[in-house]
Amino acid sequence: MTLRLVPLPAPLPDLDDLPPGAVRRVVADAPHAFPCRRCLRDAEPGEALVLLPYDPFLGTSPYRQPGPVYVHEQACAPRPDDLTLDAGRPAPEQLARRRLSVRAFDAEHLMVAAEVTDGTAVTEAAQALLADPGTAYVHVHNAGPGCFAVRVERG
Repeated sequence: MTLRLVPLPAPLPDLDDLPPGAVRRVVADAPHAFPCRRCLRDAEPGEALVLLPYDPFLGTSPYRQPGPVYVHEQACAPRPDDLTLDAGRPAPEQLARRRLSVRAFDAEHLMVAAEVTDGTAVTEAAQALLADPGTAYVHVHNAGPGCFAVRVERG
């Protein structure tokens, strides 16, 4: 089964509308430490990012949970190859190098299953969860900090 990655499925909030202290501008100071959720690449040291609260849900759910995400301060976009998962294509490096929580949701935005996996196995984990016809989509989060990483849908 081919899967489609959807970075930032819900629009980013307007930074000016967020309360004081909710947005932090940072400069990456180490490799692989600042994962941009817009382009699905880790920022290189010296790149400017914004840390802000983000809610990836497209519907109402008790599982809604705004959490922190980084995005490059300047507009960026994912490489087309980083938007597809299948058996012949590895996950984007940003996902592959992390421990991930993979969470399945139904059409009513309720969690129906979840598992924790190494990023190198995220394709298989998402495919298994989406093989269930009751699963509408999957959210992937970093397992440690819990930050939203990407939405996964059937391709």
